[in-house]
Amino acid sequence: MNNIYFLLFSLLISSNLIAQSGFIVEETTVASFKMGSMKSSIHKYFSEDTYYSKMDFSFKGKGLARLMSRNMQNGTIISFQDSTIIKINHKKNRFTKKLLSEFLKEKDPTSPPSGEENNESEEGEDSKPIVSDTIEIVNGFESYKVTDVSDEDSSVLLWFTSELQKSDIVTSMQSKIDKFEKNWMNLDIDGDLSELGINGNAVVVKAIFSGKDGEFEYNLKRYSAIDSIPEIFHTPENYKQVKKL
Repeated sequence: MNNIYFLLFSLLISSNLIAQSGFIVEETTVASFKMGSMKSSIHKYFSEDTYYSKMDFSFKGKGLARLMSRNMQNGTIISFQDSTIIKINHKKNRFTKKLLSEFLKEKDPTSPPSGEENNESEEGEDSKPIVSDTIEIVNGFESYKVTDVSDEDSSVLLWFTSELQKSDIVTSMQSKIDKFEKNWMNLDIDGDLSELGINGNAVVVKAIFSGKDGEFEYNLKRYSAIDSIPEIFHTPENYKQVKKL
């Protein structure tokens, strides 16, 4: 009888490990600056070979920038199993599907080379960030706070998890998809945590960047394992495949 209980328990554990084959991340951002204001929310799903995202984005311009005001609902599916990338426009009910190699050939190198931007900003670091030793509950996560005031016109506030660690599946997949979906929503907010003497695997759950030109706020709403792909990532059957969005 004990052997039967042990067998059932083993099957239950193994089935749970198999079921939790993915990881979901939900983030929001808001920003205000001279040209206007923006807000966005993004849902991401990571598995070992496929990445899904759905983003709602809105920008309201001021003055001449009003012409740039827009609302977007976009999605991306990157599959390393069949080497394809799908770009979705949820407002137009359309999508494109290309080979990853084809997508990279068509992609414009609009972003500056990595490693060149940060060299100039490292000069004149007079102040040291202050790390609190008191746990706060931020967005549902147990977190510590980092305060960094580099000068009178700018400041950075970060909250990072006290125990929760980065997901291996998220870290691994993110490094693969950066070349296909590298934009401001993929900011490496927690890239310098280890330099502050903080566990490099901690997860940033909130960040506020303030300066004379405006303010940017990031919030992590969800970061957890999940046993199936949420319905939000399924492409409706009535969406039309096109060559260009």
